Amino acid sequence: MSPSTGPRPTTRLLLLSLLVFIIGTIEFLPVGLLPDISRDLGVDPSRTGLLVTVYAFTVGLTAAPLTARTSAWPRKRLFLTVCAVFMAATALSGLSPNYTALAATRLLCGLAHGVFYAIVAGYAAAIAGPGRSGRATAIVFAGVSLAFVAGVPLGTAAGTAFGWRTAFLATTVVGLAALLTAARLLPPVPPGPPLRVSDLPRVARTPGLAPVVLTTGLVILGHFTLYTYVTEYLRDAAGIASASVSAVLLLFGLTGIAGTLLSGALVDTRPRATLLGTLALMAVSLTALGAAPANRPLLFLAIATWGLACTALPVCFQTAVLRTARDAPDAASSLYVAAFNTGIGAGALTGGLLLTVTPPAALPWAALALLLAGTATTTLTRARSHPHHSATDTPPPTRTTSPSPHPTPTPPPRTRTHQNSRNTT
Repeated sequence: MSPSTGPRPTTRLLLLSLLVFIIGTIEFLPVGLLPDISRDLGVDPSRTGLLVTVYAFTVGLTAAPLTARTSAWPRKRLFLTVCAVFMAATALSGLSPNYTALAATRLLCGLAHGVFYAIVAGYAAAIAGPGRSGRATAIVFAGVSLAFVAGVPLGTAAGTAFGWRTAFLATTVVGLAALLTAARLLPPVPPGPPLRVSDLPRVARTPGLAPVVLTTGLVILGHFTLYTYVTEYLRDAAGIASASVSAVLLLFGLTGIAGTLLSGALVDTRPRATLLGTLALMAVSLTALGAAPANRPLLFLAIATWGLACTALPVCFQTAVLRTARDAPDAASSLYVAAFNTGIGAGALTGGLLLTVTPPAALPWAALALLLAGTATTTLTRARSHPHHSATDTPPPTRTTSPSPHPTPTPPPRTRTHQNSRNTT
């Protein structure tokens, strides 16, 4: 089965989105089940919370080298393998007899997670076809927003009713069903150019890539400085009753779905305007959260725009990565995934440290400062990844000679053979 035969590309992209939804749900499932896990395993909640931080840092440290080491694998086989490892580790999480075993299985999930997110956008772009990487990324990443809106709440409800182990095992069963469907319907895609771990510094020096990765790290660091402790902010700074916090977070998640899809509709044709507009919208929302948490109408509007903006940004960033590093999309994506997850872990730590010396009302201002630093990186760098014109993700044409404004006569056969030996793909 090839990308041009079998089910329509949209059907395949929706299947990828389903797997992203399941893996996103599993990633953040311990957050909702933290009290139940702590009580069952007899450990302090703060220690259980480290599962999320360690998971994020594991992804940040291993995504790039593991993606490089598996670069020669055909994309479908690699994709199915990392999904299978993830599901197996999740099942072992549900069967873990103690905290140490649970931490080990979450570490294994983190190893698979980094490779999964490094290749899923490139796989989706190959399925969608040239010039549609933004749309494909938006469809696939909508699964992340759905995980926040439906997956984590449903998993938390199931864990509360039937035990946290049941939530992990039930999610594994759903994931295995989706994985078997993927094995049948997803098309084979050949691997990219062979890559060694020692090649990663060269990929990192790709013109325009460093600003995307740096901006990603700073913006996600700022976002999770506040988002990790958004419940504390809503309760203490905004005065939202505990029973109403879930409704406010639902608003955040619903607008997040809209942000993902809206950015996907715009980023292929207006990449730079979409990115800068989204960063500006997020800055406005964080300013409102910091300035007037007690103003309920403004608070709800700020939460809605924050949710819309923060889920649109990954689509903008990932599309920029695919467009910038067209010759090594998976390796470049692994660097992006590393920056993203390092930002998650560092944001959780930063927010926690700030809460020891400041009230929750100060968190939006810290998030805003980091967001502005990331925005400055984008606006002050004339990067290939943020052009004013329409995006393209088709491979560059093969170069046989140096660019010349004047036509040259056809070289003799001996010279042409020499030039052809320099062709690259």
